[in-house]
Amino acid sequence: MKALKIFLTLSVISAWMIGCTKDFGETNTNPNAITSITTDLMLNPLVQECAMGQFNYNNGAALARYLSRTNYNEIEQYAWRTVNWSYSSLTNNQEMIRLAERDDKVSLKAVGYIIKAFSISQITDLWGDVPYFEAFRQGSDTPHYDLQKDIYTAEGGIISLLKEAERLFASGVDPLPSDIMYSGNLTKWRKLGNSLRLRYLMRISNRVSEITTYDIAREIAETVKLPLLETNSDNAMLAYLDAGPRNPIYPMRDGEFEYIRMSKESDERLKSLNDPRRTVWFARTANSTVENPVYAGIPSGCSSTTLENLGFLVGPNTSMLGDYFRAKPDGFNAVWMNCSEVMFLVAEAIVKGYITGNAAEWYNKGITESFDYWCKTAPSAEYMAQPEVAFDANKGLAQIMLQKWIAQFFVGYEAWFDFKRTGLPEMEPLIDNRNPTRPGEIPSRFLYPESEQLLNMDNHSAAISRQAGGKDDINTKLWWHK
Repeated sequence: MKALKIFLTLSVISAWMIGCTKDFGETNTNPNAITSITTDLMLNPLVQECAMGQFNYNNGAALARYLSRTNYNEIEQYAWRTVNWSYSSLTNNQEMIRLAERDDKVSLKAVGYIIKAFSISQITDLWGDVPYFEAFRQGSDTPHYDLQKDIYTAEGGIISLLKEAERLFASGVDPLPSDIMYSGNLTKWRKLGNSLRLRYLMRISNRVSEITTYDIAREIAETVKLPLLETNSDNAMLAYLDAGPRNPIYPMRDGEFEYIRMSKESDERLKSLNDPRRTVWFARTANSTVENPVYAGIPSGCSSTTLENLGFLVGPNTSMLGDYFRAKPDGFNAVWMNCSEVMFLVAEAIVKGYITGNAAEWYNKGITESFDYWCKTAPSAEYMAQPEVAFDANKGLAQIMLQKWIAQFFVGYEAWFDFKRTGLPEMEPLIDNRNPTRPGEIPSRFLYPESEQLLNMDNHSAAISRQAGGKDDINTKLWWHK
């Protein structure tokens, strides 16, 4: 099978130019050689990895049921094996934080905390209990696996880091170098940190009764009063470029590209709403016409035999990704976090009673910003008036999570995380579900890397015993899982 790709890696910065100085004295020392690296040089590669890694048209999109593959679809069928992880981005970011502290660059330290919180969240939300607090200590080759609860809630954990980043920004900090995402705009970085904080507070809110370090409802209420992503101009994203990095779909071989089809869920949900975002993301079927365009998807995780037995003529009668993703190497952005997510998070918090406010207003804002981003226009009055769209308090959570699912198209694994957390929007059972230990179920986590069995055996075994009852199982629920 094709291994799952975790886009959290960061190549070690290799800007060293070593002068030939041995036995030749200072006269042969290269005066242009870089003998130390600055924090400014470390920031942009980290930002690029975080943003570009979130454009997940592959496994994240498959698990969220945006796309279906007609081949090489073991991921969709839940026939999972061990998955490698990488801590290189976290390690390099930790070094940037150290240098920022040394040089008294407070703003860069705050940004480092945001990147650290985001990066470890991606790892723990895919695997569960993972090394964290000991992972960056010098000489610690066999770090202890920390409880996911502690990674989120303990001092120095995800929420703590983002709170400290806000404190640093609010205190009036030094200028930030002109980074490739926000051009050194401290306000936008501050908004991103607080928006991520809201994301993660809502993620762990199912376990409110188990959290003793702080009151979740109070934390959420305090966070929504802080600067948050407000418009698409605040979105944390990077544009793909013709000169590179190019959008990864553009150079795909035709055969590989043709395996990727609209999913049945995307087809049915977008069609039932007459949602114009469908025509941006997907191409009309080959058998349809410009005058009478047809968009059609296939069930997720089906073998080619199953598709044939179900009567799907995949080639001419189903939709591939549209020209928006395929036509140009620089046609779109890789989104790390968008403002519409924030608005749906606020609406959800209101519906669940964590804060007071007008859930419908925030919900409508979320839809409007998503339309503005993808369609460059506001949703029509007819769209908003549909019974499935017009906010109804009696089914508000389901409506929020459906529209959020649409708005999170290709944003990492976020829609899959939301499904695990809320069970929404509902997913149809797979026909060819190959879950090895619980046939028919949707799994919760990845299997630990094989390398951990060799290099960190004792801690690896202890984590499996504690978290999964002695067996490394894809069906073991994460701490925050519903």
